[in-house]
Amino acid sequence: MIRRSLSTLAALCGLAATAQAEPIEFRYGLDVFEDRSTILEGLQSIGAFREIGPGLHFGHVLYSAALGDAGGLYIGGFELHKRVSVGPRTELEFGGFIGGGGGAALVAGDGLMTRFHAGVKYRLTDTLAANAGIAHIEISGSPVSSSALYFGVSRDVEFAFGTPSSGPAGGGRTLVAVKPVIKQYLPRGNLQRSGTPLQDMTLVGFEATFASSPEARLQSFIQTTGAVAGDGEGFADIQGGLRWSTAARGLRAFGEVAAGFGGGGDVDTGGGVIGTVGGGVVVPIARGFEIEAGAQYTAALEGDFQAVAPFLRASLRFGERSSAPYGDIRNWQLSLGITSQQANDTYRNPGVVQDASPVLTESSLDLFLTDRTYLTGNAQTVIDGDAGGYALGALGLGYQVQLTNRWGLAIEGLVGAAGGGGVDTNGGLVGLVKLEADYWVKDNLAISAGVGHMRPLRGSGGAQPTTLHLGFKTRFTTSH
Repeated sequence: MIRRSLSTLAALCGLAATAQAEPIEFRYGLDVFEDRSTILEGLQSIGAFREIGPGLHFGHVLYSAALGDAGGLYIGGFELHKRVSVGPRTELEFGGFIGGGGGAALVAGDGLMTRFHAGVKYRLTDTLAANAGIAHIEISGSPVSSSALYFGVSRDVEFAFGTPSSGPAGGGRTLVAVKPVIKQYLPRGNLQRSGTPLQDMTLVGFEATFASSPEARLQSFIQTTGAVAGDGEGFADIQGGLRWSTAARGLRAFGEVAAGFGGGGDVDTGGGVIGTVGGGVVVPIARGFEIEAGAQYTAALEGDFQAVAPFLRASLRFGERSSAPYGDIRNWQLSLGITSQQANDTYRNPGVVQDASPVLTESSLDLFLTDRTYLTGNAQTVIDGDAGGYALGALGLGYQVQLTNRWGLAIEGLVGAAGGGGVDTNGGLVGLVKLEADYWVKDNLAISAGVGHMRPLRGSGGAQPTTLHLGFKTRFTTSH
């Protein structure tokens, strides 16, 4: 199974590396299960796709519980689908997804999910489309095996980006900032699923902010955070929303609304759908760097979760290094692969009998601050090893050295949130280091292998695995 997963990733990453600049399709979907015998009765998803060949689309998708009482179930992975035009506005679509995760005490085994679908895409406008069809979903190590009806809405968004060989492209929607986030959920007298009072939770994470131009006051954003202290080890959320500011630059106030899904860590979010309203102020610190502070109110559509959430965000703004439109060029690197965590004696929580070494899918996105130094974000979800529900997200810094035309080395240090699947992370806050050797097959595609170590940053014992990494890297640029 692991070899099949790695072979799939290799093929997909190779195709992605040769893709030309095209619009990115963002899709929200809902799967309604035929089988209602488990606590999971439907999944919602968000995905981003890019055309990598005529009618062939590849993307990254995150699934979460939407119907039933399985809030906290997360599954991330990759999808490949083929579209065939049957009319001026209509396309048939056939595809498959592979990924991993778990949560909500639903997945006791590996957590590998496969999904196959066939459906119709109908264009409502040049950029907006509706999707519908049938699918079949399997989650290993769980009772989930069901056919489903799926419904979705998608939108094509032009971004200013290119490849190292083609150079940057101008025009389109642009990434205007990336923001490390820390916030604290202060529950409003809520109870956990187990019936005990829910205490305060501290979360860390990351936000990507988009706009039609760096001067736009209306922005859209995607933000994800995970618990690292207090209650709720294993809790995570991801939300997308809109933000309006009183000015484009300088000291200013803002308001924001968002919706998405969250759960895990015994936090009762019902089916997993949550919403947020909030506001705050932006304080410029230096050119291209700002601090955002404020508060939010977050509540679950179902379940017993409402919280006030003070937050702090550090904003790295783009578009500051050139006065010409789209003249601020940024270099990026995307990594896809497989990670094996070699379990130590205290890797699992007390009382957990499983002792296998989990295997996880791994995705990293690197933003180069200099020719060699980069900011990195890393996400991992389990697919093998009797740890269904285990996931990890981290931020850090990396340093890359090119030894020859083909060979390079990279070293990274990260801090983030991990939990679930019976893995003992002592509250969720973990640190990671890794060393990778990269062989560049061509300018924007490398095979990468590495070794690393993870450990909790609070307490003693717990999960302290040696980590083995194998995957692929591709480079691209964006214009701001």
